[in-house]
Amino acid sequence: MKVSTLAVLVIVGLAAFPAMAHHSFTTFWHMDQTVEITGIVRSTRIINPHGELTIEVTEPNGETALWYITSRGPAQATRRAGWENGLLVGETVTVEGSPSRKEGAKALAAGKVTLSDGKVMWLGGGGGVPGQ
Repeated sequence: MKVSTLAVLVIVGLAAFPAMAHHSFTTFWHMDQTVEITGIVRSTRIINPHGELTIEVTEPNGETALWYITSRGPAQATRRAGWENGLLVGETVTVEGSPSRKEGAKALAAGKVTLSDGKVMWLGGGGGVPGQ
């Protein structure tokens, strides 16, 4: 094999790597379903490829549980939409999102977040923030 042919194969292989790393949300989330939870923000992280929230929710049985939320939109888009500075740890929020396909998981792929004052923020899939 010539060096130039090998170089082309390496370049094509490297170019395809990001496409292989990206995933379809429908693989992990029931995108045709919506769940709404209300709880207290315990942590926020704007990281690539998607932002994350941890929400403490009081379940119907009275026990508290941590719910893990991933943004539907990429981190850069949520930053441009003002999300990074909009949620404070300790704030009560209502999150609408698609539930995990993993049975029993307390996780959502969220788009809409409503703050306690009624302000709506988007983590993708609406409000001008691109989603998956």
